[in-house]
Amino acid sequence: MKFNATDGEPSLNISLDPEISDAGPTAQPSGQRRRDRHGRGLRGPLLPAALPGSRTRSEKFEDLVVDSAERLRTLWPEALGGVDYLVEEVPDQLEARIASGKPAPFGKFTRAVPATPDAPAEPALIAIYRHPVEVLCDTDGQLRELVHEAVVEQVAGLLNLDPEMVDPLFRRFRGH
Repeated sequence: MKFNATDGEPSLNISLDPEISDAGPTAQPSGQRRRDRHGRGLRGPLLPAALPGSRTRSEKFEDLVVDSAERLRTLWPEALGGVDYLVEEVPDQLEARIASGKPAPFGKFTRAVPATPDAPAEPALIAIYRHPVEVLCDTDGQLRELVHEAVVEQVAGLLNLDPEMVDPLFRRFRGH
């Protein structure tokens, strides 16, 4: 857009295109917030990290798995010393399992693989699936019990023992 002044004054250029303007755009660097009133910036997190309310559901679930694993390691220090624990969201091929009428598994285990000249050793691994376990629980107490039962069942499968032998308190509070 061009505006011509009268009375012999030089013409004035007004542009709506930011690259042509004389002053140039006053763009903010990416990563900054657009709205920062009075230069105060962010005031801080809603909850400090030390408070339990700041933990996500997946972090709380991981804590429950770690607590169960530590309890079982105190009962079976030699057998479970080299076992790794993992939390996964859902099992592989979950849709196919549900479509075939099979229930969703709570976890899986893989036995340790000794080192070979071609491949390094792999430790035993126990994986617990978060979503199938959480779906069945209404309260935090139920979730804690079901996570512990899932870990105990996977450890029992890994050690070829009955779950009651792995943990004497297995299903004691459920009445099964």
